[in-house]
Amino acid sequence: MLADSHCHLDEFEDAAAQVKKALEKGVVEIVSNSVDLKSMERNLELARRFENVKCALGLHPSNILQMNLEEIERGLEFIEKNIKNCIAVGETGLDFKHAKTTEEKEKQKRIFIRHIEIANKYKKPIVVHSRMARRECVELLEEYSAQKVLMHWFVASDKLLAKVTNLGYFITIGPSVMFSKHMGEFVRKVPLQNLLLETDAPVRYNGKVAEPCWIEKIAETVAECLRIDIKLLECKLEKNFSKLFYA
Repeated sequence: MLADSHCHLDEFEDAAAQVKKALEKGVVEIVSNSVDLKSMERNLELARRFENVKCALGLHPSNILQMNLEEIERGLEFIEKNIKNCIAVGETGLDFKHAKTTEEKEKQKRIFIRHIEIANKYKKPIVVHSRMARRECVELLEEYSAQKVLMHWFVASDKLLAKVTNLGYFITIGPSVMFSKHMGEFVRKVPLQNLLLETDAPVRYNGKVAEPCWIEKIAETVAECLRIDIKLLECKLEKNFSKLFYA
């Protein structure tokens, strides 16, 4: 089984076409992540519409910088109200590329903690964005006893990677593995039991818009990097996906 563990299907003009193309390539599960209230509403609609689309509900750390406290509270309340209809809490975390001041970073941390608490309360996985704040994210996840964690687009030092995998967190490998020698080297360091795949679609790579159907090629590239049979990789990925999202 192939799955796109992290994308933003709501950002495509024709989501139905994306779902169809993905299924044709053997991508039978798509987890569409949210960034604000509007995208949460859209992703819930997509999850109801397509059996193989699941939604994650959350407020992106960059988006909350543009939101006032009332808007944030309304978003967090929306997550809890609809928690039974989502597969995970996310996309949440920290983004210190956009949070420039101490005040902005502290705001992101406070809201990230709220997401962790919601995920823990309802025993849901949490999907974590950690741009330029990887260590800080891991420290908060550990401090607040996050149980089921997906580190999205996560590339780290050997020491931090070891800590993350020892904690049992999952790590997604995306389209960059098809274009970057560095990512090919990194994926070989990730234990197979901690590995999942993503596209983060519709992010652009080399001028092309990523799509969930790309998972097929990503899986083939990862199998080549790891020098294992593609069927074995698919089997391991299916077990990992089920363990994180359905166990």
